[in-house]
Amino acid sequence: MHCSQSSTASLVTDFFANRDWERAPPRPGSPEATPTLAPLHMALPEHYPRSRSLVRCITDADVPATLPGGTFRYSRAMAALVATGMLAGGAALIVVGRLQENPFAYYFAALLFGFLWIYRSMVIARFRPTNWLVRVADDGLYIKYRSYLNHHLPPNDATVIHIPFRDMRSTRIVRETQELPDTDGRGTMTHRRTVVEIELKDEAPEIRQALSSECQARPPRVARWYGSSAAKYRHHPVQMPTPRIIALEWGVFPRAARFLGIMAMHTPVEGAEIVRDYTALGAMVQHEQESRLLELTERGRIMDAIRLARSLYGYDVTQARQFIDGLSGRAKAGAREA
Repeated sequence: MHCSQSSTASLVTDFFANRDWERAPPRPGSPEATPTLAPLHMALPEHYPRSRSLVRCITDADVPATLPGGTFRYSRAMAALVATGMLAGGAALIVVGRLQENPFAYYFAALLFGFLWIYRSMVIARFRPTNWLVRVADDGLYIKYRSYLNHHLPPNDATVIHIPFRDMRSTRIVRETQELPDTDGRGTMTHRRTVVEIELKDEAPEIRQALSSECQARPPRVARWYGSSAAKYRHHPVQMPTPRIIALEWGVFPRAARFLGIMAMHTPVEGAEIVRDYTALGAMVQHEQESRLLELTERGRIMDAIRLARSLYGYDVTQARQFIDGLSGRAKAGAREA
């Protein structure tokens, strides 16, 4: 009995001696009194990886369903209206020619029908499912950098940029005015365009490479009754002037205000007015002149760039075209190296 009481007392003593809350507090300055913090990357759970950019290029077929009202495309109604007007105008001229026996009416009707024949490819392209520039989804934006006019190029190419909202820093609308000398050099011509710029948080060199490859893509040859031909429109609505800015030439519907209203829920939205004066290029040094001519070619105004090159350097049409093509080629080669 005595042995049993002694064992019980020993167990109780050991129990309370081993309890943490019964231990005496550590002395100040002792190693036990100094808290130890684990490094931040060790303290975070393993299922929270480091954030990285998810901007990527995909094919048109990989684009998921978009939000209602979140597709921005080139106007089908406008194309149909213009085509109908040209057709009605040509028919009216034929009627006038028959009633008044006026041969000039037939001549202008033939011209109008000729323009309509050229215009028909754009009208048909606007009614294809490939006619869109931007689509808004729950996870971000899908931007199609292949022109809707080049729908005949291989459909399996990567032609869409996917940008998650989290990878965007800001959105800016730029209303640009271009002042160019007119054909006779006595006055000026004014061109206006609207550009929406999306600034990324990180550089995206793979997107610049994809845009450069799209510009250099060769169209497939198509069999015709007279042989074969290959055609490609020089329409590039998406550009990347800097490694972090994607610029969209906004010629689509709904208007840019609708798009900016959507983007305001995800990024800061800004606005700017820019005037680009090309009437005083003669007073600039040559590398500045070439930079401004390259701006025109990147904005699709190749004929204006050729005309200015002829005026500046005294080239004929062929020489000016070769000069502008050389500028574009060097710029694309530099973008690939970057």
